[in-house]
Amino acid sequence: MRGWVPPDDRLWLHPSERGRQSASASPAAPAVPRPQARGPWVIGGLTVCVAVTLVIGGLVLAGTGDSPAPVVSSPPVSGVPTTEIDLSTLTDSRAMDTVAGTARDSTVALVVTTASGTRVGTGVVAEAGGIVVALEPVVAGARTITAVESDGTRQPAVFVGADPATRIAVLRIPDDLPVADFTAGDPGTGTVTVAMSEESRAGRPAIRLYAGTVLSAGIAVRTPAGGFCETAVAAPLTRDDVGSPLVGGGGNVVGILDAVAGSGRTRIALFLPAQLVRDVTAQLVSHGSVVHGALGASVVDLPAAPPADVQLGAVVSGVAPGGSAAQAGLVRGDRIVAVDGEGVRSVAELDTRLYAEPPGTELPVTFARAGATRSTTVILGAA
Repeated sequence: MRGWVPPDDRLWLHPSERGRQSASASPAAPAVPRPQARGPWVIGGLTVCVAVTLVIGGLVLAGTGDSPAPVVSSPPVSGVPTTEIDLSTLTDSRAMDTVAGTARDSTVALVVTTASGTRVGTGVVAEAGGIVVALEPVVAGARTITAVESDGTRQPAVFVGADPATRIAVLRIPDDLPVADFTAGDPGTGTVTVAMSEESRAGRPAIRLYAGTVLSAGIAVRTPAGGFCETAVAAPLTRDDVGSPLVGGGGNVVGILDAVAGSGRTRIALFLPAQLVRDVTAQLVSHGSVVHGALGASVVDLPAAPPADVQLGAVVSGVAPGGSAAQAGLVRGDRIVAVDGEGVRSVAELDTRLYAEPPGTELPVTFARAGATRSTTVILGAA
């Protein structure tokens, strides 16, 4: 069961299913969309009332595979909607299909055979040359992996590598499919998005679309290997949908589903940010693992919530002598508020931004010192 989407009312059929259906249909009667109106009820049930004081800290995310489940900490920013979600921009399945259309050709079904059976997951083309990104739980224990493209073509997928901290896995397929537009930056709170999930229906892969609203971009998620910031979305997804892309209004991919917290109508889907996915994928393709650059400084979150007119950030609590931060002129007490033009609100956001940057990367850094905002360039050192 998948929440509030009627099981027999999929928004579109996989092309391989269309082929099977059309073979038995009369040539004079082409398939047409169902005439009945699909109003907001297609994506209804998402009227999630989430209080600003929602305590997410104790939730253990539903995970799959053998990887330890990440844990959500309190969101570093407020702005979670307290009213019914506005789905006026996606009032029917046709609108949802339009939003997802750009990313559809870059999304493949992953048919994974294991010792215990077969499962279907989702992969997204992240680089030219048939580079597909997925989540490690989708491909864990695989004996064979077959990628099913949007036109029904089946191709064998070869495992390239995986990153234990983010659980991002990279595969390669023979076909050079269109590359998804992975957009840097967080989607805005209240933005209506579409999640695309591959599933098995009567033994055949099929995509389903789910509308959801961004609750907050910047939820801190702790894993055994560190902490990252993810985008929280109200959408009726489950742990079986990990690896599914989150698609913005322009058809661009803004995240990859990592885990799901809560249950029922208070379910929250957590997506790894697109830039982190893109950077980790590039490193796995180049090195087979993630090589980290070092900032050369220790950082901490602000000890208390600042006034509304004060920026958040990551406070430098110590600087390694001769390290990258010291060479860039950073000192204890400086508050890093942006990296490469993107705002930083917490240590988790800074770590997420720097995680997959290799040594030697030059990054413009904006910081606050003694009430003034300054800029410098940090050249990351070896970790």
